[in-house]
Amino acid sequence: MKLYVFLLLLLTACSTQTEKPYVQAVYPTSNVLPENLLRLYVQFSQPMKTIGNIEKIKLIDEQGKEVPDVFFNNVYELWNKEQTQLTLILDPARVKTGLKINESLGRAIEANRNYKLIIENLENIHHEKMARSFQKRIRVEEVDLIIPESENWNLVIPKAKSKTNFVVEFPQILDYNSLKERLLVTDSENHRIEGIVSIKNQETEWNFQPTKSWESGDYILHVNTRLEDPSGNNLNGLFDHKTGSLKYRKEGIVKKIPFTIKP
Repeated sequence: MKLYVFLLLLLTACSTQTEKPYVQAVYPTSNVLPENLLRLYVQFSQPMKTIGNIEKIKLIDEQGKEVPDVFFNNVYELWNKEQTQLTLILDPARVKTGLKINESLGRAIEANRNYKLIIENLENIHHEKMARSFQKRIRVEEVDLIIPESENWNLVIPKAKSKTNFVVEFPQILDYNSLKERLLVTDSENHRIEGIVSIKNQETEWNFQPTKSWESGDYILHVNTRLEDPSGNNLNGLFDHKTGSLKYRKEGIVKKIPFTIKP
């Protein structure tokens, strides 16, 4: 009887034990990234501890050596409010040319070389370590010095009386968080259309599914000019811009792109 009770308690404990955390995704999702890459986003399956994590995340070169001083290790790590997404910033002083650190150390990653991002032993808020280590292979290409241009985007217009996605297709990879936060749809009178945003095709596609079926009429896609690519280039200009080269005197201006859903 005692053995039965013991086994029952053991099974109950096992069944209530939470699954250990793991990395769900790393953005950009592409394995081919530019030499002037500015940031990565790491998404976890559970809320994580928000201190002491940067030193557990390593970038390994082709010789199996850790690349030193890759990520900007701020006093406070950059987590979302749910503590499920960590932003890794490659030291901006090494990304931006003309600065002493860039001139002395060069960029953290180099074109035409291969790397491995390794994430392991991070803990969730219950002090449980990751179920398994995570690796992402990265092939580095030349610097990205292309300014995102909304004139080059392709809009896929849905049909009226449907909940089909309104899709914006981009000719280049854009920043995951920017795509989540810096585009929205309104009607012609600037009333926001409620819906769900999803990012697809390695961050080259913005999908918007409305809560209610589309009505025929005029709509506006609002684009904050801070919308940027993974290298920090935005609609206003390059991250590594020259003085006086920005399109707008003030960042964050909203561009309005009209489109029409026909009956």
